[in-house]
Amino acid sequence: MPPIVMKPLARLWPSREQSTLEYARDGWDSLKGVSGARGWDNETVVAAERAKWHSFKENLLGSGPLGFSHEHTDLRETRNVNFHNIHVSYAYALALASHNRSELSVLDWGGGLGHYYLLGKAVLPDVRIQFDCRDVPLFCEAGKELCPDINFYADDSCLENNYDFVMVNGSLGYFQNWQELLGRIARTVKHHLFLTRVLTVRDSPSFVVHQRTAVYDYHSDMLTQVFNEKEVLEIVAGSGLHLVREFVVGDGPTIVGAPEQCRDCGWLFERPD
Repeated sequence: MPPIVMKPLARLWPSREQSTLEYARDGWDSLKGVSGARGWDNETVVAAERAKWHSFKENLLGSGPLGFSHEHTDLRETRNVNFHNIHVSYAYALALASHNRSELSVLDWGGGLGHYYLLGKAVLPDVRIQFDCRDVPLFCEAGKELCPDINFYADDSCLENNYDFVMVNGSLGYFQNWQELLGRIARTVKHHLFLTRVLTVRDSPSFVVHQRTAVYDYHSDMLTQVFNEKEVLEIVAGSGLHLVREFVVGDGPTIVGAPEQCRDCGWLFERPD
């Protein structure tokens, strides 16, 4: 596996206006020898996210709309419909998982600095949320400073735990061994799995995409995955989870040369009692 595949987690969407995507004909071998293949475990990206942290927190105060995103360059934008959709979908899934519970254990796989912990507290103020976050090392270091109320994992040891609610938000595609990983993640779920911001196709097999990214004055080449929808759903079903609700995240980005253009999907699953 190229080193780039092991590093990035959840920072692809919705910053896709700053990315170009192209079908990678050589699959996971496509970036061998490419010097710009670095990934998101980078001080430039972490510094930019740090700079927006307090603005993100302030946007969650009061009764304003949730149409903003920590991945966007301008946190003054609070009425973006796509960002609002992502946040409200998460709020719905979290609220359903917390029904008749005063406490909720959560794993956010690829959770950055812990933004969705703050969002969860804002939308469910009466629920005590025990929140674990899995991300790359530099984000974990910054997160421990900025959001000390949660646990950060820079490795997969969090998968030794069990959680009421697990979210994988835009990060699954960065892992070559995604089938095995998704199965492991699903087995940690006691009640609900929220799998969202997943680029899928209906007819073609899963395929790899070359992503050229320019964000935060940071340029990088990396690889990510577009999934065959049926394959994803079968893996989750094989872990004993049942589909509760499908979500429309938005239109998929254009992928140059792809065998099939994708759509951006989400699903909420539950484990039967």
